[in-house]
Parts: sequence; C-alpha cells; structure tokens
Amino acid sequence: MKLVGVDTGGTFTDVLVYDTDTGAIDSSKWLTTAGDESTGIIRSLDTLIRDHGLTERLIHGTTIGTNAILERKVARTSIVTTKGFRDLLEIGRTRRMVPDSMFDLRFQKPVPLVERKLRFEVTERLLASGLVHLPLDEGELVEICEKLRAVDTESVAVCFLHSYANAEHEETARECLEKYLPGVFISNSSDVVPEYREFERLTTTVLNASIGPILDRYIADLQAALLAKNASTKLFIMTSNGGMNTAHATRQMPVHTVLSGPAGGVVASLDLVNELEIDHAITCDMGGTSTDVCLIKDRRSEVTTDNLIADLPLKKPQIDMKTVGAGGGSIASVSPDGEILVGPQSAGSDPGPICYGGGGTSVTVTDANLFLNRLTLRTPLGGQITPQVEKVGPALNELASRSSVNDATHMAAGIVRIAVAKMVASIREISVFRGHDPQQCALIAFGGAGPMHATAIADELGITQVIIPRYPGHFSAWGLLTSDVRRDFVETLMTTVSEAAIPKIADSFSRLGTAAKRSLLLDGFDEATITCHATLDLRYKGQAFELSIDIDPEQLSADHLAKQFHDFYASRYGHANPDQVIEIVNARMVGLASTQKPQLPDAISLDKAQLEYRSVFFDEQINDVPVIHRSHLNIDEELSGPAIIEEHGSTTVVFPHWNLRRTQRDVIILNLKK
Repeated sequence: MKLVGVDTGGTFTDVLVYDTDTGAIDSSKWLTTAGDESTGIIRSLDTLIRDHGLTERLIHGTTIGTNAILERKVARTSIVTTKGFRDLLEIGRTRRMVPDSMFDLRFQKPVPLVERKLRFEVTERLLASGLVHLPLDEGELVEICEKLRAVDTESVAVCFLHSYANAEHEETARECLEKYLPGVFISNSSDVVPEYREFERLTTTVLNASIGPILDRYIADLQAALLAKNASTKLFIMTSNGGMNTAHATRQMPVHTVLSGPAGGVVASLDLVNELEIDHAITCDMGGTSTDVCLIKDRRSEVTTDNLIADLPLKKPQIDMKTVGAGGGSIASVSPDGEILVGPQSAGSDPGPICYGGGGTSVTVTDANLFLNRLTLRTPLGGQITPQVEKVGPALNELASRSSVNDATHMAAGIVRIAVAKMVASIREISVFRGHDPQQCALIAFGGAGPMHATAIADELGITQVIIPRYPGHFSAWGLLTSDVRRDFVETLMTTVSEAAIPKIADSFSRLGTAAKRSLLLDGFDEATITCHATLDLRYKGQAFELSIDIDPEQLSADHLAKQFHDFYASRYGHANPDQVIEIVNARMVGLASTQKPQLPDAISLDKAQLEYRSVFFDEQINDVPVIHRSHLNIDEELSGPAIIEEHGSTTVVFPHWNLRRTQRDVIILNLKK
C-alpha cells in the first residue's frame, strides 16, 4: 500500500510516496497551477503510482485558504450578530492590529473583510453566564434571510454575544439560515471558537466563513479527481495545529488549514530533534514564495491561539510560526532612491524567475543564486525546469545601473544577502525578542531553497550547527506522512485557582475528553490509538492574556496548579508574583489518534566521488569548488567547505568556513570550523 504526502505551495507542489510493503520512497515536484492546484497533484501521482487503488492514505498540506485571505479573494461573506454589535469587526480593540504600524504616520486602517452593508443585526441577548436576557427574535431572522438572499451571499458568519456559554440562539439561527438559504455555507462562532473574547471569536468565525466555500469546492474537486483514478484513498488535510484532519471535518472547519503546509515541516523537525537528541532548534523552511521559521524549545514547538492573518486575529490552535516574504521566487527591485528591495512580491510559478524560461522578466533570489554558480545549469530546478542564465546577467546589470552596485555579480550577491537578512530578522523575532538565544539552537534548514542559504543565515545569528534532513525539498511532505489526527476542544471556565474550583475543572476535563474521544471514534479511529492531553489557560487576575500549562487531570490540586503557573511564568518572564490571585480562563483538551508511521532506511553511499569542480561566488570568487551529489557523500566522513551538495529538489551551499558530515541516517550535519 502507498502513503502519500502532498504539500502545495505558491510555487511548487511537492509529492512524496511511501510504499509500506517495501519501504521505498519516490518524490516529485510540479509547478503549482494557481486556481487549479489539484492538477499538479494528479500529474505527480500519475508519474509515481501505477495503480491508484493501492493508495491507502493521502495527507495534503495546502495554502488555498491562506492565499485567499491574504489576497482578499474570499467568498462573498455576510455577518449576522447581536443588535448593537454590527460594527465590532471595524472597531475591534481600538488599536492597530497591523504589526510595526504603531509609529507609521502614513498608516491607513485596512478595509474590513466584510463590508458594512453585508453585516446584519438581530434582537437577542445572552448574559456571560449563558442565561437568556433577550430571546432571539426569529421573525427578524427570517427578514434577514430575505436580505441575504437578495445580496447573493455565499457564506454567513453567525456570532452572538456570549454564545460560547450557550449556543442555543446560534443553533436556532443556523436552522433558519439553512432553511431559507440552501447551499450557503454557515459558520457559527460557538462551533469555531467556543470561548470568550468577542472580537477574536467574531474575526475567526468570519475567516472560517470567508474561505468555507472555496475549501469546500477544492476538496470536493480533489476527491472527485482521485475517484476518477479509481483511488479509494482516505483523504486527510494537514491542520495548523500540527495534526491532520479528515476531509469531511476540514470542509466544515476550513480555518484550521491557514498554516497547513508549513506545519508539516515543523512536525518532521520535532521527530528529527528527538532522533538526534537535540534540545533546541530553529526551523527554516524556505520555498519559492516565502520562508517559515519556528522555534523548538526542549524538543517542543509552541502551539498558540493568538495570531494574526490579514490583520485579523485568528484564535485557533496553531504552531507558533513566523512567515516572511523571502523565497526563491521573491522579486528584487530598486526603489527611486536607489535602495535594493527583495520581496514580498513573488514571481510564483507563472511566469516564475527569469531562469525558468517562462517569460519572467523580474530578477529573483533564484536567478541571483544561479548567476553566482551556487545552482547549476545541468540539474533541473524542481526536477523539471532546465535553468537558463542568458537573460539573467542583463537584468542584473540593469538593476545595478539604477543603484550604487558595481556589477551584476555584486548585485546578485547583494540580493541574496538581503533575502538572508529578512530571514534572520524573522528568526530573531521568534527567539531573541522572546528571550531565547539562537546560539543555543541548531538550525534545521529545508524547503527547496532553505539549504542554499542555511550557513549564511547561521553566520548572522551566531549559530554553529546546521542540519539538512533527508529529502529537504520534500521535508514538509514527509512531515505530513508522520502526523497524527488531532482535534482540539475548549471550554471557558473563568474561575480562580482554589480547592473549591477543582471539581469544576475536573468536570470540564471530563466533558472535553469525552467529546474528543467521541469525535475520533465517529470518524472510525480505533479507541486503542486515541490519547488525550489537557491544558489550562492561566493568568494573574487582572491581566489581559494567559499562559497555557500542561495538566494531568488525575492529579488536580490548587497548590500544584499554583506552583506550576508561578514556575512557568518565572521561566517565561524572569519573575513571578506568588501572592497574587491566579485566574483560570479556559480548559483545553487535545485528542490524538495515532497513525501508521513510515520508516526511513539507513543511508547508502554510492561509489562515484564527485560530479565536477566549478567557480562559485561566496563572499568572493572561489575556483575549483567541489560539486557533489548527496548520495555520493561517504558516511561519517568529514568534508571541508566550500562545497556544493546537490540532490533532487534542493541544493546545499557550504561556505568556506564550515565542515559537513553525512550520517548513517542520511542527515547532513554542518559545523562551523573552530
């Protein structure tokens, strides 16, 4: 049987196929077709699998929903909310939600995702306790349905005040909307974010509704295409929290996919740090469009519920990652005052970088690396594109003429350095700015372009060890294959830490655990594969934000909870307030269903020693740089840089002051020369 991991990015679609009987692994890359992303998946499967009926499971990481939100190409969405809260989406928290905009004198508030004429109010009111203060006016609701039909809405976000405490009014609204608006996607806030904080609950529900019809059509089309190939494949979608979900569950809750693809790389990295017994690491996943970085501390990545996308809060559990617009396809330009800029605009897959030969005219990071001879004309980029350098030099010279750079070579080197600087700044945000020293971490570099820039990034951060995993160009796809099915459940408690609160906490965990298990059992997972993990969101009373603490529901006590929180708070902020009252905000439960995991075989070293020597520009031009295929590296033999290591889907650039070694498990470890 076959297990298939598919990671669809803005430029390439990466596919990895694992044969459970033989342990064989096949891979492919196809250019992503914007608007018809399933085409690349089916083409790749056709080249890798003869009998589609043997495909047992396909796990898919996708950026469909993310790109729709970022580009504002979402479904026509409406809001139905409590009377008096029509403008909550615009008012927000009366502060700028856009990062780095505090002192921007030219700042303009982003246009709301749902325009005002598509936001409707209905008479109803619940108290924070869940008690009904004003009953839902169902007559008004029917009138709103007529208005929604008149504006041809595709999706409706329903968000009533305090519905996390009592979902009755929202459920009634759903029944009414489904009756009068058949086929329209309905998203209730009590389903999406059943916890307090009205603004974040509204924005997350709106995001879910706005991409609901898009993901629903995409997944339906992909399932139909698989069935047309006689594949009775179980389709799963990677979710932002580091797990995967069934296609059916994803179509109901598409907002879980917002960081779908990048999450796979972090999952694979967590397995890798355990295998190598490394405590702290920073992941750097550089693809064609962007770079995603994540901090792994004590062999764990942080899952957060406080994130922004398109300037809107997204309150769903997701791996804490930072994304920056620096990828292989990031476009270089020169501003009117001569400043060199790189990204965030990308050449994407169409027309792509100049060297792709697809009609691109803008210089990209990939073009710059090719011109510096860090990439080769002999090896197809992405496994299918024969690079062309003829038009790259003139385009670099044209950019140089508009700046203070001397020639095309130094312009290319400058473009790469700027891209590296952007990635370094992003890594500092998740490490230095949060009190973590990157010099204590290894850098795990993957993605098609990650290994090419890894040692340069490490130099800037003072990192002395870089790790290039097996299949770096398909590492996120590998992470998809090793993921478990995950479901998150939450309940708002709003009580203080005391012995009197323990029964309330225990009851909440019991309900959440039962719901988690029931959800997984209904999807056909065996009870023996299911485990549950509990956490509490805690804060000092009066604070606005909380910390999430792992909890053992079988060993609950007020003293133990207090000590756990004080210790964790001190480790995060350097101090604690033992005399202050601790408030419990939410109880959370994660349900996991473990799946069959693929196993990588040991590395094999081929006899052929190296492919060629060539002249490569690093900080200066260096002649006779060895170019070696990864499979030709001898196991555990140390090689001194400079060197270029090539393989299908990726290239590792080893700067002169680095050594490298290929391990028995086919991991390349680079260490800074002492």
